[in-house]
Order: sequence, then C-alpha cells, then structure tokens
Amino acid sequence: MTTVKNGMPTVLFVGDSITHGTNWAKYIDFASVENIAVPGFSTDDVNAQIDFITRSAPDLISLMIGTNDFGNPDLNRTAEDVGARVSAIIQEIHSNLPNSKLIVNSIAPRGKVFSARIQTANEIIQSACKGAIEYLDLWPALSVDNWLKPEYLLQDGFDVHLSDSGYAAWREVLFPSIKASLNIN
Repeated sequence: MTTVKNGMPTVLFVGDSITHGTNWAKYIDFASVENIAVPGFSTDDVNAQIDFITRSAPDLISLMIGTNDFGNPDLNRTAEDVGARVSAIIQEIHSNLPNSKLIVNSIAPRGKVFSARIQTANEIIQSACKGAIEYLDLWPALSVDNWLKPEYLLQDGFDVHLSDSGYAAWREVLFPSIKASLNIN
C-alpha cells in the first residue's frame, strides 16, 4: 500500500523525546512527514499508539523507543524486558501494516550507567528485525566508549537528548535507509 500525501510517500516518526526533539520535515523534502513522538514516552505509550499508527498506514515508519524504560525510575526495566517489549511492538506494527516499511533505530547511547542494559536490549531488538524490517544500529555513529559522544549531547541536564550535531549524525545514517526503503534516489 502506498499512502501518498501531496504527491509524496508518507514517513511516520514514532518514539520519545529523542525522536521528538528535531523537525524531521525540515530535512526531508522527498516525503510527507508526521512525527508522533512524545517526550517521556516508554514502550507502554508506543504500544498504546499502535491503533493510530495502523490507521495512519504510512509508507514508512521510523521507530526508536526504550530509553525511558531504563531512565524512568518508576519503570527501571531490565534489558530483557525492554528488548521483549520493543520486539512485540515491532511485530504488531509489521503484522498490522505488512506493506509499510519499518526502520527500527537502536536505542541510542546515553550515560554509561545504562550502556550494558541498552546494548543487551538492542541485541534482542535486532534479532526481532527480520525480512522487511530494517534494524539501524546508531551506536557506531553516536557513541564513543559505550556512551553518547559529548559533542552530540544537548546540555539540558539529561544524559540522553541530542544536540543539533547529534541529530545531524543520526540523519546521516537514517536518511539513506529511508530513501532506499522508499526507492528514492
């Protein structure tokens, strides 16, 4: 299924504050963009958005979720739990929208205290990405010594939000995958 808006394919961004923190449409001139990411969202919240995502039926979904499952002290989930939760979201979206492209971005690096859990969760998430589901490992582009590169960290008191240069590094990795998935040169 191709959902065309204004004569262009549609791209839906789903996630938390990291995905919410930039204006994707400003940098994407080859597709119609909607960003439904919400600061503070966890896997529970994205799971609750699946009906909306399904009704939207975008051509491509870019998903990054899971960091707040670790960073929110009320949740503080294990790596295995977060990996399983993200994997279930991936499978439900793919089952509901088998013709939509799905790019699953790894949970981004952040402070060292979370690195081991995030990397384990990412291994589980990657194993859920088969066939038409693309896993995009952001760690080579965003991390140094297993945490977010200092120059990519927004100085807002958190250990996770990206600066403009952090978003530029993410776009450099993500946009070729989006274009390839949509067959755009």
